[in-house]
Amino acid sequence: MTGFEASNSIQPQRNVRQYRLKRKRIKTNLIPIIIMFVLVVFLCANHYTLLRSYENLKNDLSEAYTEINNEKQLKQKIDSEDARLKQEYEILRQEYNSLKENNSKVSRSSGDLSRQLDVMKKQNSELSKQIEDLVNDNIALQNTLKMAASLGVEPQNFTVFKGLEPRTAINRGKYIGKFLGTAYTPSKEECGNDKGITRSGKPIIPGVSIAIDNRYWPFGTVFYIKGLGYTVAMDTGSAIKGKYRFDFSVFDKEFAKKLGSRKWEVYLVKLGTGNVKNIKL
Repeated sequence: MTGFEASNSIQPQRNVRQYRLKRKRIKTNLIPIIIMFVLVVFLCANHYTLLRSYENLKNDLSEAYTEINNEKQLKQKIDSEDARLKQEYEILRQEYNSLKENNSKVSRSSGDLSRQLDVMKKQNSELSKQIEDLVNDNIALQNTLKMAASLGVEPQNFTVFKGLEPRTAINRGKYIGKFLGTAYTPSKEECGNDKGITRSGKPIIPGVSIAIDNRYWPFGTVFYIKGLGYTVAMDTGSAIKGKYRFDFSVFDKEFAKKLGSRKWEVYLVKLGTGNVKNIKL
């Protein structure tokens, strides 16, 4: 071998060593780079995770704030409704107290009215008894009047009135006005005979039979004449003309003169049919 060749033979060994040193140096420098890269990747991943967590937390907080606002609005509505209900309750309570007080007053008034009603019932019972007594007194006076009317001249035919029975009320009927009334006797001087038969064909009844204008009042019509009592249209007369005119039958001339000619208040009890049958007053 020559020296030159020897030198060439050593050069590759030096290159190998340098290469190895470079590789070792590269490896030494690469490890920190890799570690740094890994750290950077880790930090980026961690940052991304934190960012996502932050976004999620942010969304959760936003939803929480929305829920809180909704809850606040709901609470405000509930408070408003509670205030309204309290106000209505107060109004209802006042109305209840007022009704309770009114009910108490009504109860007391009801008790007073009940007592007054009992008193009125008692008074009404007493008044009914007094009215019944007055009615019977009226009936007794009518019977006395009709008995007085039956005294005096007696015609051939007449019916003795037996009197009205006691009753609890007087049926006066409908008021029809004031009539001009006179009295007559069934004597020859006034009637031209003493037969005592009325124009209706029935015997005269003193104190009951009256003469009327039968163009207006058919025979059998029942009247109540205030002061004379019940009468029946049974006769006519030449001087008895018009709707508001009657002649009252009595047997005593002096009694007829005492009655004279005057206005009487007349009530229509029952309109007749033209026939006098079963006279019932």
